[in-house]
Amino acid sequence: MLLVGISASPRRGGNSEQLLEAFLNGAAREGWQTEMIPLNSLNFRSCQACDRCATTGKCVINDDMQLLYKKVASCQGLVMATPIYFGTLSAQLKMFMDRFQCWWHAKYSLKKPFISPEEERPAFFICVGALKTVEYCQSAEKAAKVFFHVINLKHRGSLFFRGFDHKGSITEDPANLEKAFQEGVNFTAPKKTRPKH
Repeated sequence: MLLVGISASPRRGGNSEQLLEAFLNGAAREGWQTEMIPLNSLNFRSCQACDRCATTGKCVINDDMQLLYKKVASCQGLVMATPIYFGTLSAQLKMFMDRFQCWWHAKYSLKKPFISPEEERPAFFICVGALKTVEYCQSAEKAAKVFFHVINLKHRGSLFFRGFDHKGSITEDPANLEKAFQEGVNFTAPKKTRPKH
């Protein structure tokens, strides 16, 4: 069972990445294989809206996204973690999500999705914001939910952390990382509904 973690922060070891690592550690304790992928270390472009994927369901841009398509297609679960910028997702995560336009065509135009909806593969979302505005986290979550739906992953839950700005501030209260760790443990349990925090 492979759980892929998408780290969408431009800085390594930041608050969202530490929460993601704790979440992955929780899943690993339950026997899942985990892999964290820091988007900012990869070389990939934004979607060019060329629509050449409309007839094949495959993106023609030859960059690091080609590896990520394979990772997402083969994993049994996906978790994405992002800081909140200007009230929504980081640019890195938005670029990643937009590049799945080819999967949109595969699902809706070609009726050949890369992941079958019957598989019930789970997904989770984590975000961290400097401001305590819950609406910003909700805005980011809505975009993530649309993405999960398009690629046929089942949104299992979300964690919102607000009021954390400088790097490492999330660790000032150990309960924050413990909460993410426990959600990683819970993630391994099928079809269990959890509240947002």
